[in-house]
Amino acid sequence: MIKVPITESNPTVITAENALAVKEKMIKHFPKEPLYYVYMDHEQCFFEILVNDIPAFRYFQDGGIMSPVLLNNFIAKSGKQKITYRLYPQTTRENGDGFKTLTPYTRFNISLYSRDNVDSLTSFDKQIKILEHTNLKKEDGKTFIGAGLPYYEYTVEFNASVPYEQSPSLENALDLRTMNKELLEKKTLEAYTYFSKLISDKNKDQYFSLVFNSDMRQLQSEYYTPEHLKVNGMDDLFYFDTPSFKLEPLENYATKIYGEGKLVCLEHTSTDTRLKGRSSMWGKYDAEEGGVRVRFLRILLYIPKGKDSFEIW
Repeated sequence: MIKVPITESNPTVITAENALAVKEKMIKHFPKEPLYYVYMDHEQCFFEILVNDIPAFRYFQDGGIMSPVLLNNFIAKSGKQKITYRLYPQTTRENGDGFKTLTPYTRFNISLYSRDNVDSLTSFDKQIKILEHTNLKKEDGKTFIGAGLPYYEYTVEFNASVPYEQSPSLENALDLRTMNKELLEKKTLEAYTYFSKLISDKNKDQYFSLVFNSDMRQLQSEYYTPEHLKVNGMDDLFYFDTPSFKLEPLENYATKIYGEGKLVCLEHTSTDTRLKGRSSMWGKYDAEEGGVRVRFLRILLYIPKGKDSFEIW
């Protein structure tokens, strides 16, 4: 039997045909379903958001962002949580022209809110502000504390109360920092190559089986309804039902470890901000409105204790 680099530990056999029905049966709903989300107010910087040391959002575009970022997918259970923001100088997308360091006028503020998903009609009216963080200043009270630096990072903490506990838990995963670096990169590349081939070969059943637990984690933590589930299922089918979609070669990548040592992925090393820090697994397709668009497939991998193969987190 050929050993594969990514395996699964699903509760039942999952195929492209039954995945949606199994998810709908498994999702639980609760009397209270708290959602946690952040708004960002930023100026003269690009940024990344990590929740509990897991990449949650990145913004390397000009202009501001008005939409909130939902955090529940990265909250494994009730208790203390960490939000880390990483700031980078604002540059042009193709050639890196622009600021080389963070400016005195760099600004990055976070507002963290919670609301109850059950009361969806009036939940925004009843949202509760949990945390307001204003970036630190130098002694003059005006200049951004990270001015002159090529990179700045800061972490804030908050307590969350959620009615679920994510399973499988990263508490039962191996610490990949203890693995030989060359071996870890080799295993990660094999896993990415294997997963890419599943998509290129249109192997729907194996794809849906491998991503099932990852999908369920998000769907449960965000309390998906049957209507939302159908949209989610259609998104997964994109890679198989879009004839023009084609993955690019896996190249110019670096191995990155997240989740306090429990998660690994491959990321682009390009200086082009359209690619830098994005997943090294990506593809192009012809957009319906014309032109060519791209999609990045970020898969985070972990090894459950007692196993020697990856699973998708």
